[in-house]
Amino acid sequence: MKTEKRTYALPPDTIDRFEQAVDPGHRSRVISELIREWLAQREREAVRQEIIKGCEDMAAVYQDIEHEWHPVDEELHRAVEY
Repeated sequence: MKTEKRTYALPPDTIDRFEQAVDPGHRSRVISELIREWLAQREREAVRQEIIKGCEDMAAVYQDIEHEWHPVDEELHRAVEY
């Protein structure tokens, strides 16, 4: 995998704790995994919000359909009950 070097400023205590927790040969991989997980979580949340908005938009359509077809549905139930 191709890699690129970047520089980001982080609080010293965060860097110290990270370097104590992760061996030198594994730090880039751990950071890469954390960034990928964070990006995936953001993408999942964006899809989740789109689904919620779609459901909200469709709720009015479903209510209109229910209102339009409710009398037919009631008539069918009455016919089946007899």
